[in-house]
Amino acid sequence: MTDHSELARDLLSWLEVDSVTPGERVFLEKLERDFVARGWEARRQPVAPERWNLVLTRPGDPDPRLLYSTHVDTVPPHLPTRREGDLVYGRGACDTKGGLLAMWRAAERLLGAGHTGIGFLLVVGEEVDHRGARVAHESGLSPERIILCEPTRNLVVAAQKGMIKLDWWADGVAAHSAYPERGDSALHRAIAGCHALLEHSWPEDPLLGPTTVNVGQASGGVAANVFAPRAEGNGLIRTVAPTSEYLEGLGACLDPHRVSHEIVVENGPVFFDPPEGFETCTVAFNTDATYLSRVAPVWLVGPGDIEVAHTDHEHISLSDLSDGIDLYARLGEVALAQGPAE
Repeated sequence: MTDHSELARDLLSWLEVDSVTPGERVFLEKLERDFVARGWEARRQPVAPERWNLVLTRPGDPDPRLLYSTHVDTVPPHLPTRREGDLVYGRGACDTKGGLLAMWRAAERLLGAGHTGIGFLLVVGEEVDHRGARVAHESGLSPERIILCEPTRNLVVAAQKGMIKLDWWADGVAAHSAYPERGDSALHRAIAGCHALLEHSWPEDPLLGPTTVNVGQASGGVAANVFAPRAEGNGLIRTVAPTSEYLEGLGACLDPHRVSHEIVVENGPVFFDPPEGFETCTVAFNTDATYLSRVAPVWLVGPGDIEVAHTDHEHISLSDLSDGIDLYARLGEVALAQGPAE
């Protein structure tokens, strides 16, 4: 049996550092120390006060041809860390500190084999608003390829869904619920509007499948015997077509019930160009790929299973992590051999 003790030790040291969005600073500082100690040069790309993207390059090679990239933030809450046999538990184990460790090990392997032109772009804010990735094109980097980490069970992604994140709200008139002619329930209208969103006929795609809708949060009202004067909430639509194809449907669902809405974050689906000879999949979740594609063509892949990410038992197997190192090294070799994408 392969001894993964060193891999487990390094991953646990990263998992112990809380980096729940927007509190990535301490983990970024640790990453900077760890990489610099191994001969990398670090540069900070400002994103917001106390927040930055971390660019890592080799001495004398400030504009690498290949960037390994992922996000450093995690969802709440921060979890206790532990190892149980082949499994390592903790927030970020698979999403995506484990994958980042695999990329770093792969990059070191490529450097040891004499390859050059390798760097890292580590971004903040993916779990909330993609804030770091949205400004990454201003980093001054001009790579030929980005290998982006998300937990995909080491399958290279052929396509990912986009998303529309929206806030919605409705205003009503408070009154005694025994006299409906005197009041107007904002909650009743909001419920009707959300039901319309769920039942609407949204676009479908042959590769990505159907659009899906989730009403994530809803609140309103003051008491059971009072018509609600206010209701508000948010939702997320996982899209399979350009955002423009959804705007009319949003209005058709919400406007008749006098429910207002605002799109907070939106990006369309992404169709990738996976290299030949690698197993592929499609994913329903959203990533930084939309924004990082402005920097260079992206291959999206990583160890770990998205279905345990964001749970109270998030984990990754060390075997999967080891396979991820091999996969990232092979993809790196292919990317460096290909040259600029046409």
